[in-house]
Amino acid sequence: MKLKICIVLLFITTVSYTLELYENYIEIIGEGPLGQHLIAFDKVTYSKEDAVRFAKKEIFEFLTGLVYGYNYKYKVENNINKQKGYFELTPIGKISEKDKNLTLNQYLEKLNGIKIQAVYRLNENQKTYIRGFQSSIANFSVGDAYGSYTDTWDKRIMVYKDSLRSAVLSDAKKRLKSRPLFIKGKIFLKQSPQITVVSGQWRVVVKAHVIMSEVKYEDVH
Repeated sequence: MKLKICIVLLFITTVSYTLELYENYIEIIGEGPLGQHLIAFDKVTYSKEDAVRFAKKEIFEFLTGLVYGYNYKYKVENNINKQKGYFELTPIGKISEKDKNLTLNQYLEKLNGIKIQAVYRLNENQKTYIRGFQSSIANFSVGDAYGSYTDTWDKRIMVYKDSLRSAVLSDAKKRLKSRPLFIKGKIFLKQSPQITVVSGQWRVVVKAHVIMSEVKYEDVH
């Protein structure tokens, strides 16, 4: 029944990722472009190998956030005085394509794209880690970000990371009385990112658990 539901969802015009986070495994869909795509004022042709590569890249990026999470450093930008900021993400752990608990299957091939299904079975240490992270001092937060639909396909990963930054900033606005200049901590995905197309732009929405381990109000270089 769950497989039938997923197949129906694949025919929705907007792009969305389905995730089932069970006690023992994670199920997720990654997508890659196939054939001709408009990039700015040019056309780029993606091969099947390109499509598979991009789909796998998305799968492993999202699995990183779902199984291990990231350490982050965020120097907050200030538009008033034109102070530039930065947001750095470092994976706490990574999953290899050779991991014996990972299964990849081509899910759907269309004229303009390929979807790959990944099923990852969690080991006992990972399950304990996830439960511990979710029950720690982390706060639930939602972030969203936009990026051009006519940019190269890897732009989607950049927009995804921008949405994580947005989740950190959203949590800071709720928890802190004053606007900080620097935040350091950890962020962990609660569920798969939601990716849609809105007015010619990718929109990525994430739901995440955010930990702030260090907050500074003075300038940090």
